[in-house]
Amino acid sequence: MSLKKFTLSLAALASLSLLVACSPKAQSTPSSQASTSAEASTSQKSETSASSSTASSVTNIDGTYTGQDDGDTITLVVTGNTGTWTEVEPDGDQEIKKVTFEPENQRVFVGDDIKVYVAEENQIIIDDMDREISDRIVLKK
Repeated sequence: MSLKKFTLSLAALASLSLLVACSPKAQSTPSSQASTSAEASTSQKSETSASSSTASSVTNIDGTYTGQDDGDTITLVVTGNTGTWTEVEPDGDQEIKKVTFEPENQRVFVGDDIKVYVAEENQIIIDDMDREISDRIVLKK
């Protein structure tokens, strides 16, 4: 568990560093410092409300989603923050797992696996915690 916390902390630090590196540079004259502080405060409030509205606008992910993962057919049925993950192999073998979503952390528990997800209008993109593109699963309504 501490490795996951370390990895998440490292990812957060990297994101913060990227934001600082990409932010516009302000000249440090006494008259511009006051306005820069006010602008930063206003900008920070705007970003917070924008992220809050984005998170709240994607809270209803109810529905049935389907997709493929290494030749297996995946069916995800979501009601509220829970659901079932049905994985059918090409030979017909089937495995059903319980699914629990944590929208505030963008995490989803599929059986014993912890993954991250992004919900869009008609699809859910599920990644492993390392976010390797090759492990990505895209499920569509």
